Amino acid sequence: MSHRRRTEGSALLRAVAAALVGVASVPAHAQWAGLASYQLVNSYALPALSPNPPTATSSLQFEASAVTWNRDTNTLFMLGDGGGFVMETSLNGAPLGYMKLPAGSSPQGNEFYDIEGLAYVGSGRFVMTEERYRTAVQFSYVADSTLQRSATSTVKLGTTVGNTGLEGISYDPSTGGFILVNERAGSGASQSIFQTGIDFAALSATNGGPAVVDSAPLFAAAAIGFVTLNDVFALANISGSTNLLVLTHGAVTEMTRDGTQVATLTLAGASTYPVEGMTMDLAGNLYLVSDNGDPGTSSTLFVYAPIPEPQTWIVMMAGLAWASRFRRRRPSSTASGAHPSEQRPAALSR
Repeated sequence: MSHRRRTEGSALLRAVAAALVGVASVPAHAQWAGLASYQLVNSYALPALSPNPPTATSSLQFEASAVTWNRDTNTLFMLGDGGGFVMETSLNGAPLGYMKLPAGSSPQGNEFYDIEGLAYVGSGRFVMTEERYRTAVQFSYVADSTLQRSATSTVKLGTTVGNTGLEGISYDPSTGGFILVNERAGSGASQSIFQTGIDFAALSATNGGPAVVDSAPLFAAAAIGFVTLNDVFALANISGSTNLLVLTHGAVTEMTRDGTQVATLTLAGASTYPVEGMTMDLAGNLYLVSDNGDPGTSSTLFVYAPIPEPQTWIVMMAGLAWASRFRRRRPSSTASGAHPSEQRPAALSR
């Protein structure tokens, strides 16, 4: 084989290897490439928790409202706004364990009232939001136990409102704080996306408090342009990007922190019921949960993933075909029986 063919073959194999690495590997930090290539790849019905009857307040499958990816276990954690459980699942929604949330004196009959947001912080710690109380509640997940309010740290970020309050939360590694969304205007508060630091030991926040009506937003509400805000995810959790993914009814929009809309993914094929929770893993897979709204119907986990662009597949397929052809045609280096170092070019052996 000529030196030129060997060089070209090596270059092509390197390109194939790079393409395969980009598709198959999970790096320490993902390279965020945007929403343009995302497609729905799977959906899974979320089952009821088998140790309990599926009722409106005891089953996760009723009104699943939040999901977060645990980078330490590579599993998902979900909850429903009925307030019955925090449940751990595999990446395809199969139940792995749960932590029960107790009954209480709230209008729902639960201790934690209308929980809508969930974020993983690290070291087994999570933060969930109570929408109407507008609180952030930090807790540690312990499977097969019951989470009592006394075992949490609860920080109130705003005045109590109606069904328009804290709908979603994301941990923000770039600041060590959190990004939250106030769903929509009404009941005494404005629609907003805001960032805050929270000191769960001192029970205080840098942007919000018990008497605060509206926390200072990242940008004016007019720049949002959505009727409702269902969840938010800081891309800093999985990449070097400081942009945000914002979940609304029927779409996920990438936005900068000054309110510029970068790209939108329309949730074609997702539930006709509101999709209320969103998270992403290090491989860039986007997980969403739907609030299917009726007892006896299954809430759903939707998985969207970036599909490699056609040119990536072309390079991979061409390279693999070339490598296969090369392996079939390559002559043995010792066909003459002599050691390679003893073989001489034909022109010199005459």
